[in-house]
Amino acid sequence: MAEAILCKHCQSDLRQKVRIPPGWPIPSEKKIGRVGMIIVGITVAITLYLAVGFYVSSTSQDKESMQARDAAEQCREEVDSYSGPAIGKSIIAEVCRKLEDDFRKGLSQVP
Repeated sequence: MAEAILCKHCQSDLRQKVRIPPGWPIPSEKKIGRVGMIIVGITVAITLYLAVGFYVSSTSQDKESMQARDAAEQCREEVDSYSGPAIGKSIIAEVCRKLEDDFRKGLSQVP
């Protein structure tokens, strides 16, 4: 309390001034100013944005969708690079079409 004369813990006299020896840091309260609060707010916002983005990008459906796109792309490349008989190319193209259809049904989106 402001009107206290003795410390309730150690019973020392509170009316005496405390002298700090030279070279010692002066105790002070550090307060975060407006700029500091803005910087802290921006840092927290960026951290949350990155955390949510990482979580969303690592969901299993997103991984499956990426794998489906890769498989469909490899299949298309195989059709494009095939140099054998025309019937072989048409069979590979049909398999690719069925693969893409299955991916669309399973993932509800186009690979």
